[in-house]
Amino acid sequence: MPARLRPPRARVLDQTGARWRNLSVARGNPDGAAMLTAAQAAGVLGVKLGTLYAYVSRGWVKSYRRKIGRQALYRRDDIEALRGVVAPERGRRGRSLPPATSWVTVAQAPAGESGAPGVPGVQGVIVAESAVSAIIEGRLCFRGYPIEELVERASFEEVCLLLWGGERPRPEEAAALAAEVSGARIPDSVASALLAVGQDAPPVWKLAAVMPSLAALERHQGTRPRIRQAISIVSVLPLALAEKAAPDGAEEGSGTAARLLSGTRGAAPADWEIHALDHMLVACAEHELNASTFAARVVASTGADLYASVLAALCSMSGPIHGGACDRIERLFDALSAGAKIDDRLDDRLNGFAREEQLPPGFGHAIYPEGDPRAALLKSNAAAIARRKGRRLLETALKVEQAVWKRNRLRPNLDFYLTVCARMLGFPQGLSAAIFAVGRTTGWIAHSLEQYADNRLIRPRMRYRGAELRHWS
Repeated sequence: MPARLRPPRARVLDQTGARWRNLSVARGNPDGAAMLTAAQAAGVLGVKLGTLYAYVSRGWVKSYRRKIGRQALYRRDDIEALRGVVAPERGRRGRSLPPATSWVTVAQAPAGESGAPGVPGVQGVIVAESAVSAIIEGRLCFRGYPIEELVERASFEEVCLLLWGGERPRPEEAAALAAEVSGARIPDSVASALLAVGQDAPPVWKLAAVMPSLAALERHQGTRPRIRQAISIVSVLPLALAEKAAPDGAEEGSGTAARLLSGTRGAAPADWEIHALDHMLVACAEHELNASTFAARVVASTGADLYASVLAALCSMSGPIHGGACDRIERLFDALSAGAKIDDRLDDRLNGFAREEQLPPGFGHAIYPEGDPRAALLKSNAAAIARRKGRRLLETALKVEQAVWKRNRLRPNLDFYLTVCARMLGFPQGLSAAIFAVGRTTGWIAHSLEQYADNRLIRPRMRYRGAELRHWS
């Protein structure tokens, strides 16, 4: 694995040390202790030490190391749960396997943090190490660079190369990528696939249809380096959303944002519009291990090509809970523009709607209880756009934000102000989610490249809660 992509080990070691400082170790009488020695664990299970070690090698139970010394320790809860599986209780298997979180993690968070073992109510678990991005105390960074600096100062093409390569690209490298994107033409096979999907298909479906066609083209033309595949993907995706022919010379050298604007509107975009959309794409580019990124990494871990990884991520985004927020936000604004009252519409959302609509659309984020920093950046972006167009829409968005805060004490997330900005820029209905996907593709690619570089098949375990062992007789 290249040094620039290798995650720092110091923090993982610090996390391990912190965990041991918060766990008691059994000494003599293990009753009530959080951790057991190998001999004590074998005694609880009623097996020999060799059998215990076999359980560890099979992944049935996880062993831990002290910060000082080499003695293996075992979590009492894991051993007690395992005893119900390997030792019959009243003639039957008494309990399920230990929690899957104790088997599949590559690194665990320190006690008291998200993913920490034994913390009531914690849902997140650290399942991999990555150098692509980090969310630390509510701050989002790409390759160590704060998202605030990147949105303000970096182009989308610069962020693509940063995420893929690990370091800030030279200006000429970013210009070359922008030129490739601007000069790309849609392959005939991709055009045929889009025609088969239909013009009225949801935009994210159109993006998904591109991937198998590009993969097939790759096999016919000969496999290229993955970075070339990445460039093909980000170059063709904007073309899949184009509904109108761009004017001559409107896109030359101007990159992804210009292609999206001109392809969906058929007119040469102004520089300020390109600048505003570039902000939006950068804000969407990467966000650690969300559902779609995890899907991309799982597929990459099987050795499948980059097109398959991006396709898996796009399929994940098609679900209403992950990728459907923008569509629900658009419906909210449609209702408000038709004369609905904000409070009435929010009441509708909170009473009798599907589970994913129980919260006001575009508000709240599990990782950012104090507010999504990307939403704050795009709110500023919306204010800049409003100085030229769309002021009324922004005023409505601010009223919605105030009403939700008053009622639910929730802050807007990325989806809310991404949708506001997209509507202000004049994108057609349904394009907000696709803009998000085009931006996020660069992060999916970065994670897939990282997975290829130091691959282990991602194969988690599940916690069984089904019927006890029985026989088909």
